[in-house]
Amino acid sequence: MILSRTPFRITLGGGGTDLPSFYQEHGGHVITMAIDKYIYLTLKHSHFEPQIKLRYSKIEAVDDVALLSHDRARVSLQLHNILSNCEINSSADLPANAGMGSSGSYLVGLLNLIREYKKINNEPKVLAEEACKIEIDLLKEPVGKQDQYIAAYGGVRILNIDKSGEVSVSNVDIAYGDMISFLSNIKVFCLNTQRSASEVLADQQKDTKRSNNILHTVKEQSYKVLDILTSGNFDDYGVLMDEYWYLKKQLSTKISTRSVDEIYELVKTKFDVLGGKIIGAGGGGFLLLYAPRRHKELCSYMNQNGMKQLHFGIDYNGSCILGNF
Repeated sequence: MILSRTPFRITLGGGGTDLPSFYQEHGGHVITMAIDKYIYLTLKHSHFEPQIKLRYSKIEAVDDVALLSHDRARVSLQLHNILSNCEINSSADLPANAGMGSSGSYLVGLLNLIREYKKINNEPKVLAEEACKIEIDLLKEPVGKQDQYIAAYGGVRILNIDKSGEVSVSNVDIAYGDMISFLSNIKVFCLNTQRSASEVLADQQKDTKRSNNILHTVKEQSYKVLDILTSGNFDDYGVLMDEYWYLKKQLSTKISTRSVDEIYELVKTKFDVLGGKIIGAGGGGFLLLYAPRRHKELCSYMNQNGMKQLHFGIDYNGSCILGNF
């Protein structure tokens, strides 16, 4: 049995500029962070059972890998010629469809397992590129390149994406203590709703010209996020996120809901929240709020209203093999 662990992520700036419809014309720029919440996958070769067995939110047992309904698993296994005698299980710290890049993390973790099993290169760049090939090129999912790369690399990263789709990965130049200080003002709460990122992103891309005009400003903001992180003027991030929130909602009517909008406006007034956003494509999942003070009051209010806080730190390892037994 082989066990992999792969982190989820929180986007800090530039989300959406990693979509092919944008970067192929203008290039993308994303600031993103892997967090210490994970998806765990195991792969076991079954000597006496010829079926492919897959356990996630559903359970599948098929005689032919082509019959798997889980697209990402099916294509990954086919690409590596694993067609029988295999069992794959997954378990995660966070729910699926929550805006934390779960699909990309699952795929990267699975490819890490498969490559470990086949004894072939499983370096971060290889994992990320193969995951992007599967999701974007083969499955034609309306997703970008951020989730696969940050899941593979971990850390707090700058992703520069050129028009050909080539991704350059670099570190954000910020001291560990300063990063902890920044994160102490970021509060994340579960909205108790799930959504399909692909559905939200597909809706966003119905009017590519209009979306790209908005994403130009999002890309400019991502450079400002980098300046904020490296200069230490962290409260400016909250102000910038407030601008981003109203900008992002112009991309699709599916990004927010009336109840979320009401909560957002209330916490800004009552608890000095400077800004925030729904993490990921939108539509539900987790709400990020930047609050320089009144943390206990804010968290107490959100908890009393059924929105539990997500406590998290940074993952610096990316997808890794925890054991090959």
